[in-house]
Amino acid sequence: MIRCKPERNPRQAVIIIVCCATAFIAVAAAACIIESYKWLIELLLLAVTVAGVYVAYRFSMTEMDYEICDGTFTVYKNVGRKRTAACSLDLSTAVTLLPKNEFESKQKKRELPYINTRFNFNQNIRCPASYVYVCEFNGRNIAVEFEPNSIFVNAMLEEIENSKRGEGDGDI
Repeated sequence: MIRCKPERNPRQAVIIIVCCATAFIAVAAAACIIESYKWLIELLLLAVTVAGVYVAYRFSMTEMDYEICDGTFTVYKNVGRKRTAACSLDLSTAVTLLPKNEFESKQKKRELPYINTRFNFNQNIRCPASYVYVCEFNGRNIAVEFEPNSIFVNAMLEEIENSKRGEGDGDI
């Protein structure tokens, strides 16, 4: 079993909370000052509040873990003490594993199959070192974006090759 836990960018959490609080205060002040279309501004205030809570929850309080075990790639989402398997995919159905920028350039050139669904399991909002794992799931192509370290990427590529050849990791 191989695990990878990406490092959280501590500045990002502070910036997210400050931006959400600033947007809330600005829209709340506008709701108090502007009388015409007050209902529209209050609706905007509600949208800003919901978006702020979601972004703060998703990128400040949620942690991601990636694991490879017995030919399966699993993503775990940790919130507080609760650990939930967010995604579990068989590595034998892999199409490719590429860095995000290479994936996007190949997708623009249409060198990859059509992606039906795309999941983002990055722990940080803007991660320059994220990878995209493309595989087949229930007859559809899906892409999973995540941010592993180089050791995990090499282990995952090796496990993909072993799974495609029909070999399991008998050591574990």
